[in-house]
Amino acid sequence: MSKYQQKILNALKNGAKLDCTEGSNYKTWLVYPDGEKENVRRDSVNAVCSEYEGKLKFEKDGIRWR
Repeated sequence: MSKYQQKILNALKNGAKLDCTEGSNYKTWLVYPDGEKENVRRDSVNAVCSEYEGKLKFEKDGIRWR
C-alpha cells in the first residue's frame, strides 16, 4: 500500500468518510468530521476499498470505517 493510500485509510479510521459522484465525470473526496473536504484519487480509493472492504461500511451517504 502506498503512502497516499495509507493516508486515505488513516483518515477513514479517524472518522472521515469517502464520497463520490457517478457517471463520466467520476470524482472522489474525503469528508472529515469537521466538514473539511479533500479530493482524492479514484484509483487509490478503489485500491483501499478493495483491500479493506470487510472493514468498511458502504452507506447511502458515503463509505465509513466500521
